[in-house]
Order: sequence, then C-alpha cells, then structure tokens
Amino acid sequence: MAAMEFDEVYEEIRGVLNPGRLKLTSNSVIFKNVRTGKVETITKDDIENIKWTKRARGYGLKFITKNDTSLRYDGFKDTDLDRLKEFMTINFGKNVETQKMAVNGWNWGKVSFGAGNLAFEVDNKQAFEVPLKNVSNSNKGKSEITLQFHQPDDAKVSLMEIRFYVPPGDVDGDAVEDFHQNVMKGAAVLTAKAGDAICSLSDINCLVPRGRHELRFYPGFFDLHGKSYDYKIPYNQITRGFLLPHKDNRQMYFVLSLDPPVKHGQTRYQYIIFGFKKEEETTVELSLTPEAIQEKYGNNLHKEMQGPYHDIVSRLFRAITEQRITVPGSFTSKSGAKCVSCAYKASAGLLYPLERGFIYITKPPIYIHHDDVASCGFNRSNTATGRTCDFEIQLKSGGSHVFSNIEKEEAKPMSDFLSSKDLRIHAASNWDKKINYTVDKDRDIYLEHVQNEGQEREDDDDESDDEEEDEDFQGDEEDEDELEYDSNASIHSTEDEDEDGSKNPSSPKKRKKSEGSSATSNKKQDDKKKTSDDTKKKSDNPKKKSDDSKKKKFVLTIQYDSSEDDEDDIERYAKAKLVISNEESVLQRWKKWSINYPTLDALAGSLPGIPASSCTSQIIFSATGRILEERRQNLGDDI
Repeated sequence: MAAMEFDEVYEEIRGVLNPGRLKLTSNSVIFKNVRTGKVETITKDDIENIKWTKRARGYGLKFITKNDTSLRYDGFKDTDLDRLKEFMTINFGKNVETQKMAVNGWNWGKVSFGAGNLAFEVDNKQAFEVPLKNVSNSNKGKSEITLQFHQPDDAKVSLMEIRFYVPPGDVDGDAVEDFHQNVMKGAAVLTAKAGDAICSLSDINCLVPRGRHELRFYPGFFDLHGKSYDYKIPYNQITRGFLLPHKDNRQMYFVLSLDPPVKHGQTRYQYIIFGFKKEEETTVELSLTPEAIQEKYGNNLHKEMQGPYHDIVSRLFRAITEQRITVPGSFTSKSGAKCVSCAYKASAGLLYPLERGFIYITKPPIYIHHDDVASCGFNRSNTATGRTCDFEIQLKSGGSHVFSNIEKEEAKPMSDFLSSKDLRIHAASNWDKKINYTVDKDRDIYLEHVQNEGQEREDDDDESDDEEEDEDFQGDEEDEDELEYDSNASIHSTEDEDEDGSKNPSSPKKRKKSEGSSATSNKKQDDKKKTSDDTKKKSDNPKKKSDDSKKKKFVLTIQYDSSEDDEDDIERYAKAKLVISNEESVLQRWKKWSINYPTLDALAGSLPGIPASSCTSQIIFSATGRILEERRQNLGDDI
C-alpha cells in the first residue's frame, strides 16, 4: 500500500475545526487545510508514537513527534483502524496504540504534561486533553489555578476557562506553583521584556481593581502590574474607553471596557477604572524613534509628552488601541456637573448620561447603550415627602436597572435630555403620584368605599339568622381587647402592695384596690346587661341589625410580638398581622378604597390626611389600637 488519502478530516486549532485532506505516504504525513491552503508535513523519522482515540466527531489519530509536540486529526471511521494499523506497520514501523477514555464522569484525578498537552486522567484513563498552545493566561491562587483560553473570532462556541483545585500536601514543595510553571512552558501567553515597552507609567491609582499599579504599553498588549497580581491585556480586548469628570470637578476617571473581562481569583473585572487628580501632571518619554512614532501613530503621539496625567493616559490608549475615547456631551445637571449622584443597590456612585448611552461608576460599573433601552423614567419623583427619586432604565432584553437617591432637582434636566435623545419615557407608577388628601374636607372617600363594600356584602348575605356574623361575637374577647389596647387601662404591679411588701387586705391601698375592683365588677355587669338589652333591640329592628352587621364585617384584629416593643411603632405596625373577617389584609383593603400603598412610607404619609372624625378612621384605629393612633398624632405635617 503506497499511499492513503482521507478527504473529510479536521484539525482543531484553538477551538476551531479546520477541514482538510490527509495524505499518508511511505515517507511522510501531509495535511492540507482547505480553508487556508496551509500544508503541514511530518516525516516518518520525526514520529515517536501514534495513538487512536475516540472523539466527538468519529475517531481521531494523534501523532507525537520526537521534539515533544503533537498533531491530532479527527473525522476517521471505526472501519479505518485496521487499514491504518497495517499501513503504519509496513511504512513507518510503528504500532497504532488504542487509547482508552474515562467515561465514568469523575471530576477528580491526576494531571500529566507532555507533547504540548495537559492530560487529565481518571483511573489511569484519559478523561480529556487540552493543548497548552490554546491557553492565553494562567492565574494561580492559594490552592487552585485557573486557565484562560484564546478566543478566536471564527469560533461560534469556545472554551473560556478551566479551574483546577490542587489539594495541599500531596507532593513536596508548592504543587500549585509546579502546576503553573508546567502550563506556562507550553502556553501561548503574552510575554515581553521590560525593554520592549513603548512607555511605562508608575504608581497609577486604580479604583477597579483597587490598588496602585505600574502601567506598561507593549506593541500588542498593555501590562497592569500590581503588588499581588499582574494583568496582561491584549489591545483587541478593549471595546470602549471613557474619560469622565467627577462631580466635584477636581478628579477625572478613565474607564476601559473589556471583553472578555479579566479575572483575579473568582472576581471578574469587565471594567478597569483609573482615578486621577485633575491638576496632577506628568511627563512620559516613548522608547520609539521619532520616525517610528510618526509612521505608526502620526501626530497623535510624540517622543516626549507632558501634560495632565489623565490626558496623557487617554491619548496613549487612543493612539495605540485605535479605540475612540468617549467624553460627556450636552447633558448638564442642576449643579452644573456632567453627572448626577445616585446609588445602585447598596453602593453610591455617579451616573453619566452620555450622547449614546449611560455609564454608572464605581461599583459595579454599568454601561447601557441607547439602542438597548426600551424605556426609562422616574419613580417617586412627585411624592410630597421625599427629596429624592429613582431613575429606572428598562432594557429590551427584559431586565432593568434602578438608580436611586437622585435629587429631585435633577429630574427635570434629565427628562429634558432624555426627550432630546428620543428615548421613550414611561409614566411613573400609580403609587408615585402625589395625592392631596385635604382638597375636599367634606368628602370622605374611604367611608364611601366602606359603604359600597358593605352594601355588596349585604346583598350576598343569607337572610337566615343562623348565618348572622353577630352570633360569632364574644363579649369576653372584646373586654380582653379593650384591656390590651386601651391607653388608660390600669396595670397591676407591686405598687399596690405596702412599702414593706406585705399584702394585708386591711391596708388602705388594698382596701382602695378592692373597692375599685368591686366598682369595676359592678360596671361590667351593668355593661353586660346593657349589651343584652341592645342585642334584643337589634333583633326587633332589622334595619338597625343590618347596619351593625356592616360594621362588624370590617372589624379588625391585631397580633404582634411583645418582644419587639423597643422597636419603632411604625415598624411594629408593619409587622403586625392585620386581618379582616374575610382574611384580607388592611393594605389590600386600602388599595381597593383609594390608591396603592406598596411601601410603608407612603402608608405612613397618608395617615394625617384621614379625617379623624370619619367612620373609616374610627373603624381602622379602633382595631389597630393605641400604637397606630399615637403614631398618627405624632406624625405631623413633616411626613
């Protein structure tokens, strides 16, 4: 057999399968890439070993050379194995070794390095193999190491990273360091000598990631070198640059957007933020000749540059990366700044409305392009009590970002700016709209809704007396509630005893207490008798009984934990279980009566507007008790 040819064979290069044709002759192995036309040739004298293995796309044939490199081709069929074994034995004098694969799914095993590959083995069988030339960076931690991979533009799906945990104590020395060094020997990591740098800037303040770094510019990448870590970032990884002034006009931020983000440990940094003092100046000298500078960068860079620190850094990135640097446009806040102070979640920062997007700094940095915005608008901007508002950006992808604690004075200039950019502004929520509760003092909208609800329930009630809710009323429970919520109720304590601690019933205090108890008992008996007479009158008067039934349907009960007495009254009211007879909460009832109250501050702010003499106020506050009543009296007009 003089030669063998295979037309549908693939070579994997950095995650991309390149189709080609493989030809085996008596002296060599030749592979021609159909896409690029590149030809690879391996002579039979360079072949050290040949392995046959199962691959995702059929079977693969791997050639290991004597200079410790490997070439792997996929796309063979299982029926090709016998022919290949015969050909290799006759022409190359080599046996084709069948490599077994681990398929039990374990994620622990041993790692071996050889032929330019990292092999992960489980139970002495290979689970997977990674070509080290695909590795772009290796980050080591205390007991783990992370491998990052090159991202080719023509790969639809590519491997981003692999993280290995290295148990301590398995081998002598630093196992993580040994792992890292073995990876770096074969990895295609960006490396350069210090003398090859175009220029370098020292002691730069970096806000994200935090620390002071030395910034070095190389022909293909820049190096951000800190005390504990070192980032080598290719220029093609930079997608955007921003030069932003601080609100105080004394600082400047320079922001770089990265894709993919750099990683340190388990933290990803999609943005790098440098902080500069606006008046700080520096001088930098480029290592290139004036002719080389003029040829590569034109008039954008010079042999020696001097000026504000932030201006020098932005000019270097602009010229070397050929990326535009975005600066704020026409927006001006109420205070004359190019940004507004706000908060995102729990972190305070600055929001910059730009000509084509929004950017928020510092934690976490967020950039939103106008093309990704579905709508935006303000919430709580019209409340009578608040001094701040929330700015919400809804995305076309379905998510949203809410920037809170923006001063209300900034709402108008921001709204005008949004309108000038033809961005859709959504209306504020219903609960954000200002409601004037004192416009018509003679009208009680709550009472009107109570009466309407009661009328609807009365129409649905059965006429049978057995189903009347008055029969469920317990007089003793009412007495207990009166004792619990009556602000004038007496509290028995040791003050009723004599000063010497005796409990002599003949003592004046004891006699006084006994007389008071007797009077109270007589009063209760009279009240019960009166209640009995009233009940009899109700049964004689159907209309009167119907009115009482209406009120009964809105009687509330409250329960709260006495251990929270030291908390604020309004917080206790929020945690209390307010239940109407039909198990509907007070907040749900109030939503039907007038407007929605999704937040507690809106609820508290509405209390002074309820007429104290209205039937609604009496029903509500008789149920919630003295806690809410006292709180309402102390709220005043400052809510």
